[in-house]
Amino acid sequence: MKILTKSLYIAGLQCPRLLWYAARRELPEPTIEQLHRFEQGREFEKYAHKLFPGAVNLRDKNKKQEFTSRGPKMSLVSKKTVFESVATVDNLLILTDVLEPKKNGCNLYEIKATTEVKKQHYDDLAFQKYVCEKSGLNILKTFVIHLNKEYIKKGKINPKELCVIEDVSDKVNSIKNVEKNIEAFSKIMESKKAPDITISSNCNKPYTCALKDECWNTLPKDNVLHLTNWRQYWKFFQQGIIDIKDIPKNAKLAEKDKIIRKAVTSCKPVIDKKKIKEFLSDLKYPLYHLDFETFDTAVPIYDNSRPYQKIPFQYSLHIEQENGNTEHYEYLSLGKKDPRIDLLKQLKEEIKGKGSVIVFNKSFEIGVLQRLAEDFPKEAKWIKNVLSRIVDLAEVFKNFYYYCPTQKGKYSIKKVLPAITGKGYSELEINNGGEASAQYFNSFIKGSGDDNLKQDLLLYCGLDTEGMIWILDELKKLC
Repeated sequence: MKILTKSLYIAGLQCPRLLWYAARRELPEPTIEQLHRFEQGREFEKYAHKLFPGAVNLRDKNKKQEFTSRGPKMSLVSKKTVFESVATVDNLLILTDVLEPKKNGCNLYEIKATTEVKKQHYDDLAFQKYVCEKSGLNILKTFVIHLNKEYIKKGKINPKELCVIEDVSDKVNSIKNVEKNIEAFSKIMESKKAPDITISSNCNKPYTCALKDECWNTLPKDNVLHLTNWRQYWKFFQQGIIDIKDIPKNAKLAEKDKIIRKAVTSCKPVIDKKKIKEFLSDLKYPLYHLDFETFDTAVPIYDNSRPYQKIPFQYSLHIEQENGNTEHYEYLSLGKKDPRIDLLKQLKEEIKGKGSVIVFNKSFEIGVLQRLAEDFPKEAKWIKNVLSRIVDLAEVFKNFYYYCPTQKGKYSIKKVLPAITGKGYSELEINNGGEASAQYFNSFIKGSGDDNLKQDLLLYCGLDTEGMIWILDELKKLC
């Protein structure tokens, strides 16, 4: 009989197929970015444990005890709060983060390296509570310990300020379908055949499913899930209208979705030359093409930083003159110290005077710059000036002034650059921001650095800004 753990239970709530493969350990290997996230959870856990002085960690070999179907033996640890206790009953198994003994029972805590409580946390605790109570332990209250998003590091980390303990007992107690789910999930795990593919909005929630790429590869090349109106495209999908070409001509579509359908049916880009010309006419030379790379951690590691704050460690800057001449500047922090100070100092020397600051998807760069202004108020005036000059190149594609069928409904630079220029990121060793962030953190913050990685990072970030020049060149040709 296969064992149903709390992680498998959550997988079952998301997708029966995900549960089946997870129970057999046949899921794709986690990405380096996912492994970084797991590590952040473990790091936060260390600080959450400090909220319970004198507690016993049952992960320690010399203290390890196991909860069995006969009931948790709290007396084995002198009725102290325990971490990592195991409870098993029937085919169910849980590893509890924190059990705190009280009169007539225990309080149950789940540690989550998030900045708020999420629905899946209630389900997680409801399953744990069920297993604990079935094994003979009365659970009095349930809590989630999560990050305080307002916490700002000032010297040594204060666990009581870093952590928020939230009582979620009412939400957890309101969940009444745990036993029914356990029965259904146990049958799925024991089945000799994987459940059929069922594509739905659950493919992306509460997490992006590890099987999503495999399942979605069964869809037509130009499918309705590329449309922008998610309510509409799920409606089509449920009606059996999967290919964009099969959408009825009289179907009511959003304007952007009309453009997507037109591009797909004509097999060529849809271009609004007037809007593109208006966009280009607003640009003021010289153009400063700017891109940041950042990393974040659950527990801040630098003073004047917050949980999951985007810490810029690298930038690329291409300065383009009106006559087409360009200069390239770049920064990459190679030490373990806070990179923000030196990065700001150098960037301030390079972005001067007037001219548009071109970025792709401005919310990211604006967010980084605004945080820098808050954390380093002496530079706020210069940063405010840069912010006032930002122009988002992504707006051309976000507003569908240009749309190519190969974009698949997306407007990220990873989709736009090959669509409009024929060039892309596929030949680079590092070809996405999440990988760049995790690789950098592992090598330069945790490790001692890597010259090959340094060059890969410079090439990747440099392509982001040089790619913006190429995209603008192509847009100019259209007008």
